[in-house]
Amino acid sequence: MAMAMAMTVTAMVAGCASATPVSGPASANPVAASASLRAGAGGTLPAVFAASLSFWSPKADGGELGERIALLSSRNGDLMRWLTPRQDRTFDAVLSVHDGWVYFLRGVASYSVWRVPVAGGRAQLVLAGASGYAVSPDGRAVAYVISADHGDVLELVTRNLVTGRQNTIIMATKVSPGNNWPPSVSSLTWAPDDVHLAVQFELTAAINYVRVFDAFKARTLSDGRTAPSPCTVTGKPVCEEFDPAYLASGALTYVVQRISGNGTAGSSLVAWRAGRLTTLLSFPAGPSPFYDMTAQGQAIWVDYPPGPKGPWTIWHWSGGAPAEITAPPPLGAPPDYGIGGIAW
Repeated sequence: MAMAMAMTVTAMVAGCASATPVSGPASANPVAASASLRAGAGGTLPAVFAASLSFWSPKADGGELGERIALLSSRNGDLMRWLTPRQDRTFDAVLSVHDGWVYFLRGVASYSVWRVPVAGGRAQLVLAGASGYAVSPDGRAVAYVISADHGDVLELVTRNLVTGRQNTIIMATKVSPGNNWPPSVSSLTWAPDDVHLAVQFELTAAINYVRVFDAFKARTLSDGRTAPSPCTVTGKPVCEEFDPAYLASGALTYVVQRISGNGTAGSSLVAWRAGRLTTLLSFPAGPSPFYDMTAQGQAIWVDYPPGPKGPWTIWHWSGGAPAEITAPPPLGAPPDYGIGGIAW
């Protein structure tokens, strides 16, 4: 789930988790790295994926009309079915796909979390007032982000659905106006142990990092550990972390974007496990705005079009070289559209 988060609804989620942060050496061999991490290289790709499609007015004002969710083919990007209707000024942003459901964030006057069957059907309200939501791999725990104390506190809430145990982690408080309020907490992802939780914390547009918590013991942001970065201090580069996702093996994966001192940008997918940081691959077309990964190690991401009317390109990877999916404009879409989120 994405980089730069250039969408109307800013909270995105992918879903799975575990690992203990300590930095270590990086490997540049994507095939060997994915094999050593048992990331599922060469495994069968999911047949379909969910995508949020944003539409703009064809008129001179070019205003954004709304966002709806489609189910697309992983083979060629063809539209399989619409999962939510198009409604003006309603923005449905994909969060994750779990156990036959597509979870999404709906923005109208305020945010709420919904889910809709992958097979199609009526959408169900999951939680009003939340701006992020994730279900643990075995479905026993959930995590969500809410604003409290009249919007002056940003909280990450975790809840065990079996025992009823609940914990609140204070991620940020509003100290004074002008302090880049509120920050964004997105891409919530549970560990296979249903205990550890990784999130993307965006303090400002240029400050993003991945943080790992003990979901039921942490009390504040400082109780989490920041995932290690492969960036060095040479040339004082900007180095940001996006889109955490755990593999079934327990390795934590995430995207690292680097901007060098001379302005050159690049991004890569890394995995962190047992104190070792490994580079799985470098993205072939530069920084990716939206990304997701399965627990078996199959990645999917989106690239912006090269020009105003150019096609959006979707890639997938399960070891070896990334493969490109052609994603034509969906059936019935107006000329101006964009992809605002992706998950499988």
